Amino acid sequence: MANRKLLLVSYLFPPAGGIAVQRALSLAKYLPQNGFEVHILKARNAAVPVMDPSLLRQVPPSVQVHEAFTPEIPFQVRHKIWQLLGGRGGSAPVGQAPKQSLVRRLIQHVLCPEPEVLWAPFAVRAARKVVRRHGIEAVMITAPPFSAFLVGNALKREFPHLKLISDFRDEWLDFYLKDFEFQSGERTRRRAAEIERETVTLSDLIVAVTPSTLETMRRRYPELPEKKWACVANGYDPEAFSGFQPRRHNGDRVVVTHVGTAYKTASPRYYLDALDALPEEIRSRIETRFVGRVSAGEERVLESRRSPVKILGFMPQAQALRQIEETDYLLLTMTNDISLPGKLFEYLATGKPILALTPGHGEVARILRETGAGESVEHDDPAAIRRMLEAAWQRARSGDPPPEGNREAVRGYERPRLTAEYAQRIRTLWE
Repeated sequence: MANRKLLLVSYLFPPAGGIAVQRALSLAKYLPQNGFEVHILKARNAAVPVMDPSLLRQVPPSVQVHEAFTPEIPFQVRHKIWQLLGGRGGSAPVGQAPKQSLVRRLIQHVLCPEPEVLWAPFAVRAARKVVRRHGIEAVMITAPPFSAFLVGNALKREFPHLKLISDFRDEWLDFYLKDFEFQSGERTRRRAAEIERETVTLSDLIVAVTPSTLETMRRRYPELPEKKWACVANGYDPEAFSGFQPRRHNGDRVVVTHVGTAYKTASPRYYLDALDALPEEIRSRIETRFVGRVSAGEERVLESRRSPVKILGFMPQAQALRQIEETDYLLLTMTNDISLPGKLFEYLATGKPILALTPGHGEVARILRETGAGESVEHDDPAAIRRMLEAAWQRARSGDPPPEGNREAVRGYERPRLTAEYAQRIRTLWE
């Protein structure tokens, strides 16, 4: 049987860096092994905070990468303007707040539901050419940014024979719109709801990454048939960890490392506040390292702490793994119960014990119970956090090995396995 021709539309793709590109990258890497001729459409000049050109080496030669221009301004410039207008992390000059508030509302009105919506018309034109030139049979849209779904919806209307797969890496209405400031506001919510309803109606397959997200979305659209819905988890690429060598760091402190972006919903404040409240004998012996971007709203959280804190900034994936090799514990905070950070799976791959601050009924806690890869406590329970840190410090000081996790359960999240499952689900669309 000839390979099915699939166009994967992802605003984010290498050389853009960070965890957000990993799902699209893994699909591009492993779908060709599962009977698909893969084409990629990405933003040529995506407004991204970090770059990691080394990830380009993972894209197979058989994958054809296409690009579409986006008229956005660079991420750092956009971020700075938003701060100057009084956005979270910024402060408005005295006497200018009303004017700035008006400008902010105007920007949100134009860039609704998100800044990346400017890419959509350019992407539609580019995608239309790819579909015609290469005989594309299926289009997959992976989001966020969620405005990319506009591309898939336009293609489905123009080419009804296309199979449309809409891949929700995050939940939009009950997570993103609540937790990200720019996307707040009633007009944004109405527009987001319109786009999501159009997307799920037109799609042949709607894929979520967690059972909670899947169930949340299905409740919104009970009239849609069950066969339209699927859950394919995020995961990790075992090849990226083939050279991973855990080793002891040189210092005499216990090292706790947080990898990835620190932002509102993944704030380290709960951890650092609890750590500061521990006796000097303990807190002075726990060093916390932050590898990754720190949002403007969280920068102050890391300042003037009573325990040692090192801010190392963003690093390419390979370099970040070297930092993890010598850490004692990995730190994760997720205050939203239905969201599951992609970095959790990379944490699992390392075998390092995880300290998680998260709702006990949430997705992060569920994965940790399933894999035995760490422990979690409620993020808003300071006493429980302190007890967890005291126990972690005691284990590291005495040299006790961490509890053995379920490595077979962890291997269930290898991306080659998950992509094979995904590919099989897509193939059923033609049956």
